[in-house]
Amino acid sequence: MVSLHREENFVIIELGSHTTKAMQDVTDVNKLPTVHIRSRAGIAKPDEAPEPSNASQTDAEPKGSTMSVDGSTEAQSEPAQGADDAPKANSTDSSNDQDTNGPNYLFGSALASADTDTIDSTVDIIANGFVNDWDALSAFLRHIMTKELGIRITDNTSALLFSIPALWPKSDLENLTQIAFEDLNAPTIMVIEQPLLAAYGNNGVTGIVIDMGHDTTTITPVIDSAVQNSSIAQTTAAGAAVTQRLQALLQADTETRKQFADERVPIEFAIALKESGLCKLQLPNADSADERLSFEFGEKPYTICSDALARAPEILVQPAQTSEQPLTTLIRQAVLGCDTDKRAALWENMHLVGGSSQFPGLRERLQFELESTVLPASNIFALSQTRDTRFCSLPEYFVGWRNHAHWAAFVGACLVAKIALTDSRHFVSRAEYNDNGPSVIHTKSF
Repeated sequence: MVSLHREENFVIIELGSHTTKAMQDVTDVNKLPTVHIRSRAGIAKPDEAPEPSNASQTDAEPKGSTMSVDGSTEAQSEPAQGADDAPKANSTDSSNDQDTNGPNYLFGSALASADTDTIDSTVDIIANGFVNDWDALSAFLRHIMTKELGIRITDNTSALLFSIPALWPKSDLENLTQIAFEDLNAPTIMVIEQPLLAAYGNNGVTGIVIDMGHDTTTITPVIDSAVQNSSIAQTTAAGAAVTQRLQALLQADTETRKQFADERVPIEFAIALKESGLCKLQLPNADSADERLSFEFGEKPYTICSDALARAPEILVQPAQTSEQPLTTLIRQAVLGCDTDKRAALWENMHLVGGSSQFPGLRERLQFELESTVLPASNIFALSQTRDTRFCSLPEYFVGWRNHAHWAAFVGACLVAKIALTDSRHFVSRAEYNDNGPSVIHTKSF
């Protein structure tokens, strides 16, 4: 009999608006996540759907496969009483090979390489931190478990830890719980918010977590291992906004525009340029020469105006729309929403995470803005405030994560899994789910 509480069986799934990361086996905390997959689903047209495979073939699908067909079935336990309201993406009758009434989903590289004529529609499974389509999420998680991690659903012995964005309502937590037990056949699960895990990853329990994602930037105060939901602030100044602004700036530059056949800068070019490391934030009034830099895309060289590379990521700190508040103002509002005696600790423990936090110069620019504009305005709280701001970093002993500090939440998830998934006070077991239904998830925490 396989132990449910062995670290090599633990599975971590971090749900994101753009990318979902996953990994099995937390024995070595320095190991990076093995699964990186776009949080998007494509629905194949009925007449273009691939031939369904039987349940045993679906479970035994080798790692590396990139296509998921929704509706494949495995033997599952009876759902708990009161658990009928959450969505069900997969059939629970193991005698059927496929739910012919359900859509056929494509994920990952299968979706990216699919002929557009065979795709009926696409859906972002998670947008702005919240689930768009629960049936697609269920199929997506089954795809990750069976085809990316190679886990058989019928005899799943892997305890699951879900890392989720902040502010999910109770109903969403219950839906995720039901999917975990009924569609993934999980023996035990935990659900923890990403801001808290990011603080843990940076060896802290208190601080301001600034998570710069694809759709949104979320500022979350964490105090003594508790997320302060009432003080969370959000802005749409995030990775997608940087991409759109960079594309607009490149399009406005005549010399850049003329390098393309139709004089239109494609969004793929802007994305590749944004992720190249050439976009850098500068301090205000810094001397910078307007020069042209070389960049290769699609095996073709291009020359890019350096001014566009500097101005595009500025939107993260100072939104282009005057109706939106600067990031520093949102951080200050989040801090002032917390107890007075905790504010100094928040300023001194700032956690900058998320994929869009990787721009060179961002941390220095943000610290400059805070110290020159926000902190002097808070002298009225002199007894509890500080003029010092400090950004926390991953501990040096996490050598495997040295170039991935923006993934601090995943590090925190690995640490929590090693501690909490072996303690019944923190996880929800299948027996507890069967006895109490999905709402039992609200009774356990770490």
